[in-house]
Amino acid sequence: MKTDIDLIRKKVVLAAGAGYAPPQIEGLAERPVFLMGPTSTVGSLFGKQVAAATRVVAAVDDISKHASIHGAPRWTSAEFLERARQYPNAIAIDFSGGPYVRWLFTRLCQEAGGVERRDFALVAGQLKLSAVYETCDVYRDRTLARLDEFLALADRFTDDFSRATLYSNLLFRLTYDRDHLLPVWSPYDEYFSKHDHGETATFKPGLNEHFVDCGAHQGTIIHRLLAATGGSYKSITAFEPDRINFEKLQNLAPVSLPNYKPINKAVSNKQEELRFVETGTMSSYVSTNGNTIVQTTTLDDEVEHATFLKMDIESFESKALQGSTRLLAQRPRVAVCVYHMADDLLDVLSVLDKNVENYHYKLRQHYAGWYYDLVLYGSPVDGVDAPPWAA
Repeated sequence: MKTDIDLIRKKVVLAAGAGYAPPQIEGLAERPVFLMGPTSTVGSLFGKQVAAATRVVAAVDDISKHASIHGAPRWTSAEFLERARQYPNAIAIDFSGGPYVRWLFTRLCQEAGGVERRDFALVAGQLKLSAVYETCDVYRDRTLARLDEFLALADRFTDDFSRATLYSNLLFRLTYDRDHLLPVWSPYDEYFSKHDHGETATFKPGLNEHFVDCGAHQGTIIHRLLAATGGSYKSITAFEPDRINFEKLQNLAPVSLPNYKPINKAVSNKQEELRFVETGTMSSYVSTNGNTIVQTTTLDDEVEHATFLKMDIESFESKALQGSTRLLAQRPRVAVCVYHMADDLLDVLSVLDKNVENYHYKLRQHYAGWYYDLVLYGSPVDGVDAPPWAA
């Protein structure tokens, strides 16, 4: 049930979308810059791009042993406190992912004479860097264009944590302020967990699951499933188009896995050949600039039974669901990534609404450092437990 706090959250999001432009950092290209946390997840991905667009003095990092990071000399925190005052009007760009490090960098900047700390997400928006497969400014614009539709989704979620997650994620998109993600950060239970972590809980796997992993990478989630169920399941089907990843997926365990079927194809709404960027990482994806060719297929063409569909396939999730009408009629639980493109959440729910009825939905933000790991959960039964046919 929606509450007064939901109305307040909605008003805050609407205010952020009504004539509010994210603040610009004046003189970003000319002022001295410190990179704080340059080896974090987003620092490793985007630090070089930020360094190329700014006047970097130093990269502040207490963990790395390298003399330089992203082409800038590495300073320890102690060296930053000693030397930062030599650079008046400097900016400290914070690449941290979690609340402790963010607090630490804030204090370091204060104790170094009040160095202006600015969050990386704001810099990324100003420099028009990639969110995932769209630049941050395009991601924001497309969210604004369908903001009423996004806000209407709050009525689809019966739990307060899902509604709070929706509003917080939208605020982050509109303001480039990652602090909005911290209150709804749910680092546990991505896709499923053996344990129930209270209001943030997602799903517990049953002992009789027909588990379908779309975007299986090298089998990390399947390993988690086996651990959570003690190796009990009915069948596991794993799709992975990247040949480097697939080779490891074929050798998932040194023991036999009955009814385990890895498939070296991409999942979509039809069978065709597409160009593909093959990297051997979690970030391989379909692109006209791809370095190889992959074969696509549909779940209905490949899979007989499904009680649990997990999808992390680089914005092909809605297409994959379109090719799963027969399987969706079996009423499986679904855990679908909805962050690769701005409209993914709306598009995925649109397909599900055409194929399943009376589902219970949850929304969880499993990473608070960037746009990643927003996951939509749907189940034919309420709660975290598996439905009787998969229990």
